[in-house]
Amino acid sequence: MLTGEAVCVRGNAEGTARELVERDSALTALRNLFGTLSPRHGHAVLVSGPTATGRSALLRAFAEEAAAAGALVLAAAGSPAECRLPYGLVHQLLPGLRLMGGTAGPRPRGADGAAVDAAREVHRTVARLARTEPVVLVIDDVHHGDRASLDCLRYAVRRLERAPVMLVVAEPEQSVPGVPSVHSVLLPHRRFTRLRTAPLSEDGVRALAARRVGAAEAQRLAPRLSAVTGGSPLLVHALLDDVVCHPDFGGAGGTVAEAVSGGEAGTRFGDAVLTCVDRCGPGAAEVARVLALFDEPAAAELVGEVTRMTAESVGQAVAALRASGLVEGLRFRHPAARSAVLASLPYDRHRDLRLRIAELLHHQGARPAEVAQHLLRCGQPSGAAWAAPVLEAAAEAAMADDDIELAVRCLCRAQSLPDGDGARQTLVRIKKVQVEWCRDPEQSQRQLRDLVDRVDRADRAAVSDEALLMLVKQLVWHGSPDTAERLISRLRSGPEDGARTPAEAAEHRFTHLWAASVYPALLRTVQQPPAGGGRDGAPLLGRMDRPLRAMGALHDVLKPGRHDAAVAAADQLLETVYPARRNQEVFRVAVLALEALLYADRAERAGRWSERLLDSSGDSQGRTWLALLSWAAAEAALRQGDLPAAAERAQEALKLIPQAGWGVAVGLPLSCLVTAYTGMGDFPAAAEHLARPVPDAMFRSRYGLHYLYARGGHALATGRPDAALTDFRFCGDLMREWGIDAPGLFPWRLGAARAWLDKGRPERARRLVNDQMTRLGTDGSRARGAALRLLAATSPVRQRRTMLQEAAEVLQACGDRLEAAYALADLSRAESELREHRRAWVLARKALQSARACGAGPLAEALLPGVRPKDAVPVADHPGVGALTPGERRVASLAADGYTNREIAQRLYITGSTVEQHLTKVYRKLSIRTRDELPTEF
Repeated sequence: MLTGEAVCVRGNAEGTARELVERDSALTALRNLFGTLSPRHGHAVLVSGPTATGRSALLRAFAEEAAAAGALVLAAAGSPAECRLPYGLVHQLLPGLRLMGGTAGPRPRGADGAAVDAAREVHRTVARLARTEPVVLVIDDVHHGDRASLDCLRYAVRRLERAPVMLVVAEPEQSVPGVPSVHSVLLPHRRFTRLRTAPLSEDGVRALAARRVGAAEAQRLAPRLSAVTGGSPLLVHALLDDVVCHPDFGGAGGTVAEAVSGGEAGTRFGDAVLTCVDRCGPGAAEVARVLALFDEPAAAELVGEVTRMTAESVGQAVAALRASGLVEGLRFRHPAARSAVLASLPYDRHRDLRLRIAELLHHQGARPAEVAQHLLRCGQPSGAAWAAPVLEAAAEAAMADDDIELAVRCLCRAQSLPDGDGARQTLVRIKKVQVEWCRDPEQSQRQLRDLVDRVDRADRAAVSDEALLMLVKQLVWHGSPDTAERLISRLRSGPEDGARTPAEAAEHRFTHLWAASVYPALLRTVQQPPAGGGRDGAPLLGRMDRPLRAMGALHDVLKPGRHDAAVAAADQLLETVYPARRNQEVFRVAVLALEALLYADRAERAGRWSERLLDSSGDSQGRTWLALLSWAAAEAALRQGDLPAAAERAQEALKLIPQAGWGVAVGLPLSCLVTAYTGMGDFPAAAEHLARPVPDAMFRSRYGLHYLYARGGHALATGRPDAALTDFRFCGDLMREWGIDAPGLFPWRLGAARAWLDKGRPERARRLVNDQMTRLGTDGSRARGAALRLLAATSPVRQRRTMLQEAAEVLQACGDRLEAAYALADLSRAESELREHRRAWVLARKALQSARACGAGPLAEALLPGVRPKDAVPVADHPGVGALTPGERRVASLAADGYTNREIAQRLYITGSTVEQHLTKVYRKLSIRTRDELPTEF
């Protein structure tokens, strides 16, 4: 039986009492009960409360005070690891007791008899100790005590009521499944008291934090600190420990606020979270692990299905977790708490739970994206045939939300799943290449050859039309037009359009037309769709409606003729995509519509729209689309004469996608850079970009026209007219061959005319310009303004003046400031030849201002010698200027700029006689007789 002597270490009055917060009432109650102990009156106290609300700290504080007051304190604590160890608690309370071989008196036989003997021995030992001094038995976490020890306590409690013995035990408020409450053990005691420890209030959290981080910081942090810990003292202490004890936590300059409010915390907080989870019981721990697997709060029913627990058990577990401060509802209060629980999950268990959640969600009809979030995190699921289609659908949804990273992950996982369907595997791989193109075209290019080989080896029926269409788009971009044309022919061997759904037929038409817009030679292989785009001419109302209309607008502007309808359609389409969700459809519609506006000579509109779209899409993952929008902004700036802006946007485009990823479209940003640097006079920079290798297939594409025209302009500017003439003629030959010789698209005749002028052959130049003028008609287009300027260069000086005046007006109206500046410079020289020096000077000054605004260094340098008459007097040096009224200064300023009285009156909204009166007063005050003597600047 158990017998022996008790051994105890007395406590210290300098304990933890002063560290407690909001536990004064409970500690006072314990003190009062201890004070009423007498040789004939004992007490039994049960301290309960949610997990980690300070029960242990309260018991320690009271034990220290009781020991300091002269009591014999015997302490023990239950543990899940020792709950099956017989008499584990008894040995902690009375470590001197030991098992002996037998006794001298009669006793019951068997195990029951031994248990009774043990209970009696415990009672006798405690009673003997209480004869000389009060005894305080303190047992923490009694719910984890072994059954034998609890039986001893039950026996002793009833027999120690009239002894100076105070029994204080603690257990959680929420019942732990499978563990009986000790309440029934203590209830028979005549002096039974129950105390409760509640979570800290916000004021309590503030007081606790003030001891660690100071009153000012605690005042600021208390609301958030209380919210993320639920008032649990254990969690509050742990969270502050991670910061106060580790100054480098959170990075350089990290503060307590960053740890409290952010998603990261240190190891102490994580350990405290796991302690809370374990103390809530095995059922609550399982529920906590499942809750940690959800990014958003899960339904209680789903948690029950995953854990295979009843609704009642799930409710009890959630209540325990909530009371401990870990969760609110079905969501962890602090992200770091969730992270700690997830990190504690073994890999196999994590994988199995994820897969079970995904399967349950799938069978419940959840969105593919929601199911995919779990499939992506469960490793390699086996035996899940349903997973691949779900992942593909999730990738499509991710692309609609501009989440390219998620789409790639979904398709990579779908590709890795074992699947006997080779056609599906090929489709998934091609889909992944298409998605990767949106952010890294160079990456997608590496896989093309293998995919083409797979498709070539497969039967036509084994490769879906969807796969072929996506592959055609990649081949077009990366410079394989022959292979693309072969696959287009293979598509014709599939079902007729009538056998396809409207959406499938529309996707076919769009892909064919887009391929032909890049490689116009393919137009002969593409049947033109009816206007409106649907089967039998019916309008499409699905997702392909806008892309087809945008494609139609681009095809219209590539043909000679008026483009008003195409421009209106492009504007309307851009209105529908801005502002809008950023996804592949929105971007491709936007880029096609912007190309239509640019080729239709609506640079100002294209520039405005491209800048809007870039501002609203700057953080998009679709770097390819952002690069194309940047090119559109660069091209628009170039056509408006803003050379620095064009160079900046084109450089941005090349930074978003390295040159190797541009495919044949590299001609777009390179042509902008070459033209911009040439116009700015930075010929070495332009030559450096021309020296970059480009794909041979680029010269079979529309993008090659951009490049040839820019290279020809650079050759002209650097004194190589023969090279320029070769490029412009090549450009013209391609445009005629492809049937897209629209005069405003790439005015190659004007470039060739400039080359003939540099070669001293004005008659050849004039024929080309006249040909261009005939094709242009009388429209006030940018190309017409440039043609008039060149025509003037081949005409007598008096005819030249009239042509250049019209050219300048047309170019200014079109918004091309650089070409207008060149026209003004030419007009200034014509006026000088006609001895209209004052007028020539005014025009030269205007041209210089425009040239500087455009960043056109060579033009500005050429104009500098003639921008100021030799006898011009600056305003500051002219006597009498200070006497002019504001109205007189405005009139004088315009007159000095060369404006007539009628033009001044129209600009200032005054009458002609008022202008004459002001000028008369100006002449008198400045002591001059004519407007030619006016100061050069005001």
